[in-house]
Amino acid sequence: MKNTRVGIALTLAILAASPLVSAESGSCRSPAPGMPLELDGCKAGDSLILREVHFDNDSAKLTPSAMDFLDQVAKELKENPTIKVAIEGHTDNNASYDYNMSLSQNRANSAKFYLVSAGVNPAQLVPKGYGFTQPIADNATAEGRALNRRVELELVGTLVLAKAKPSKVYISTFHAKPQQLEVPAGAEITWVNYDEISHDISFDGAMGSRIWTSPWLGNTYSLKFDQVGTYNYRCSVHKDVNGTIVVKPTVDMHVTTESPVYGGQTTSSYKANQTTTPYGG
Repeated sequence: MKNTRVGIALTLAILAASPLVSAESGSCRSPAPGMPLELDGCKAGDSLILREVHFDNDSAKLTPSAMDFLDQVAKELKENPTIKVAIEGHTDNNASYDYNMSLSQNRANSAKFYLVSAGVNPAQLVPKGYGFTQPIADNATAEGRALNRRVELELVGTLVLAKAKPSKVYISTFHAKPQQLEVPAGAEITWVNYDEISHDISFDGAMGSRIWTSPWLGNTYSLKFDQVGTYNYRCSVHKDVNGTIVVKPTVDMHVTTESPVYGGQTTSSYKANQTTTPYGG
């Protein structure tokens, strides 16, 4: 994606004192330099300038500071998984129309790819390059050209996410099965205890709950996961009872685990039957 034309410094450095664009309304504001992005108060049609997003000269390669800022953008988007945004690249009017359209599109794509690598649902992101067709300042001055070289985040719609399905983890023979589950935000996980002893489930050191048991009756503990992230759990007494819940904005497949329950079941005879189906299917 890197272009080599010398003398075109298409960075996205925006002055701290630069004015807000007219698209901003109410409490929906572009983040000030050094401040994180917040989408509270924003609605469809609002656009925010990402002043902290910079690229190498004449390139779509993000700078380290731009990556740091996009990590904050990713966090905000993952916490708001139904928001759909356009990532818009803009340039000044140096060089040709075609050149600037290509560079702005490559930069928008680069920002999208980074956000996806940070865990944002690709369906939330629409990259679009506008070249120099939408200036916000006078390209006749160096200050104006600096303002025109920018990336904007525009709210363009709302995603309808599939309803989260409940999932189960079965504990027997002092092991949790499946040991790792990937679920969408909002899913509820139920741990079913088929051991003849109780287990204390804790998450990354924070106590969750004791799953009491009467031998092989399948006592349960349930917990809903609303926030995207990785959650490690283990029994505080029995180290082999452990696993990971990976919560994503969306998932493609749903794992169903069922235990054959029958009279006289013992931990040594425990089996867990698993099936995998398309999520939403």
